[in-house]
This record gives sequence, C-alpha cells and structure tokens, in this order.
Amino acid sequence: MALRHRSSEPAEASGAAPRPVAESGFVARHDAPIVACEPGVAPRDWPSDENAFLAEVLRCHSLPEQLIERLVGLAAAPVHAARLVDRLSVALGAHFHFLPLEDALEAPMLLYGMPGAGVTTLAAKLAARFDERQILVVSTADRDTAGRAQLDEYLEVLGVPLAVAENEAALRAVVAGADGRTVIIDTACGAPIDAKTAGKIGMLTEAAGAEGTLVLSADAGADAAAIAGAAAALGTRRIIVTKLDATRYIGAALIAADVGKLAFVAASVTPHFAFGLRILTPENLARRVLSAAIHAERWRVAPL
Repeated sequence: MALRHRSSEPAEASGAAPRPVAESGFVARHDAPIVACEPGVAPRDWPSDENAFLAEVLRCHSLPEQLIERLVGLAAAPVHAARLVDRLSVALGAHFHFLPLEDALEAPMLLYGMPGAGVTTLAAKLAARFDERQILVVSTADRDTAGRAQLDEYLEVLGVPLAVAENEAALRAVVAGADGRTVIIDTACGAPIDAKTAGKIGMLTEAAGAEGTLVLSADAGADAAAIAGAAAALGTRRIIVTKLDATRYIGAALIAADVGKLAFVAASVTPHFAFGLRILTPENLARRVLSAAIHAERWRVAPL
C-alpha cells in the first residue's frame, strides 16, 4: 500500500533556461492570452516568462508563496517535457502524495469531515463502485436520523443494506464480520478541530481497525489548513476532495494536502450519489489547475 511520490531533480540542477509561455503547449493560443483570475476583475496580460506565468496561475488558486516557489522550481526541472501542463504534472507528483483508490480501500475506510462536506454522499459513491456482495457500509451512532435515512435511501437503490453501529463495541463486531468485503464507515463526527471530536474519531478508527480519511470540500477556504493539520495530528494520511464541480479554484485542497502531508485519493465532481467519483492523479490535477485559471468555462465542462 505504498504511496506514490514522484521525485524530480531540482530546477537549479537542470541548467535549463525558462521557456517562453508560447512554447508551453498549453497557452500558445492567440484567443486566450489575456484573462482575469476572478469574474469582475479587470483582465491583464499574463507574464511572458513561463516560470512567472505558472506562478501567477498558482496565485489564482490562493497558494502561499513558499508552495508556489516550490512547485515552480520543480516544474522547471523536467527538460524532456515540452508542455507546461506536463511539467506541472511532474511538479505536483514530486511534491504531493497520490494513493490509488483501490489501495486506500484495502483497509476499512472511515470517512469524516466538516458538516456539508458531503461525507454521506461520498460513502454512497464509494459503495456504487462495488457489487452488493463486495461492500459493507456502516453508519455510526453520531449520524442523525435524517442523515442515516438519506444514506439508507441511496444504498437501497444500489441494493446494498446499511449496517448500524451504535457504539464502538458494535462497530468492532460489525467490521469483524465483514467476511472479506470492502468496508466504508460513514460518520458525522465533523473535523477534529477540538479535543472531543478528535477523541471520538480516534476511538471509532481504533475500534474499526480503519484508516481515517478526511473528506474536504474544495470550497473549505481558510479553514482547510487547520482542518488538515488537526487530521494529520490524529494520524490521518488520506484526503478525498468533494465539490470539485462547484469550485473553480482549488487552493484549499492543495494547501490541506500540503499542510497535513495527506495523500490525494479521489475527488467528487458531481452531487449525484451513484457516480462522479474521479481518481486524482498528478496529470488530471495539473490540467485542472491550469484550465481553471486560464479558461473560465472549460473546468466546468470537465472538472477533472
């Protein structure tokens, strides 16, 4: 279950001069060189120097300068890649961790996140990837009646029964009886930004023998860093991003993964519960970062 972490030689070791943006293979179009990061902001010329151009793209996503410098430096290193999108992909793969979904699901997956992050819908999306004989979905005691009813309704459509664990002992017993099935645990604990919540998540994770997975909405904003830091302190190593179809700039997700050293596993690109879960890779993340900044509508058509 090894994390995929690509490395690249430092930019300064490559000896390569910055390539002009027109040669990047991504923005060498005369119909889209002048853009604004946000609607209503006056358009401006993008820098002609490719490193400066990429830095501006990353600033559109509100990344901190230290992270921007790191990614720009890594993107300058792979001289064999002609296109900027490919070099950004190498940079993202070198700096961030990416864990294949099938590897993440080898152990029971306990989902938690802030209210509104879409934890319950994500549980159904994950269940939809399996035959009903291959999946066990568990709801914990903290899930309210309405939330549990919603998940039960989703699973009924999929032909998957919902197991309910009213306490840690019941959760341990339910997971022990999984009989080889993939286990998804839906909780309503929230994010571990206070001692009580962190303690609850810790107890549930230990009882289930599960890997905690942070579910973070792409529009989490300034709270993302604190949430990710708290999740990492709890031992969480994975992140699944939701609402990528509704959020143009995804700096919150990148900052969270950076601060918490969390591995990207997947992203939700539609509110529909039975589909719309995409595997996150350096390649599709690079396309999304660039297209969101440069093309006002393209990211909406294909969020990943």
